[in-house]
Amino acid sequence: MHTLPVRNYWFPLLLIFFGAVMLLHRLHVIWAGWAPVLWLAVAAGGGIMLYNGTVRRSRGGVFWGFFWFVLGGACFLRTCEVVWLDPGIVVSGLLLVFGAGMILMYVVSPRDWHLLVPAACLLLVGGAILLTELGWFPAWEVAPVVNRWWPAGLVLSGAALIVNTALSSRRRE
Repeated sequence: MHTLPVRNYWFPLLLIFFGAVMLLHRLHVIWAGWAPVLWLAVAAGGGIMLYNGTVRRSRGGVFWGFFWFVLGGACFLRTCEVVWLDPGIVVSGLLLVFGAGMILMYVVSPRDWHLLVPAACLLLVGGAILLTELGWFPAWEVAPVVNRWWPAGLVLSGAALIVNTALSSRRRE
């Protein structure tokens, strides 16, 4: 299994990256402030974590790598003024990222199928909030439904966790 050797070389690679960006900036090849460079580095680090987590079959590496990759990329695009991130879109985006991260954790470790239940709940709620923010549904229709039914997601997630734990303990016996 081949992973990127980031553990051994993260500091020298960081020096090379920031030095190259500063040099290209001083040579007027690119314009870069510190914020875009920082968020690009966060996205690159998240991408490396995501890759290594996939190769090593590490659920935590996949989840947090995906989280930092998406967060760094979104903040990079925002600081470069490519996109504007409204607070409502940020909230829905975080819910969608957490849900997608749980699905990636399941892909890495299929025996943890119980992660699909909270992932589906987070994707449904995040999608509903996003569609409301984009104007596809009026907030007065979506908000009461989400407010009333989100505890059902907790109940379903807990039940799935209990069933998965019981099934995995039976397999070990």
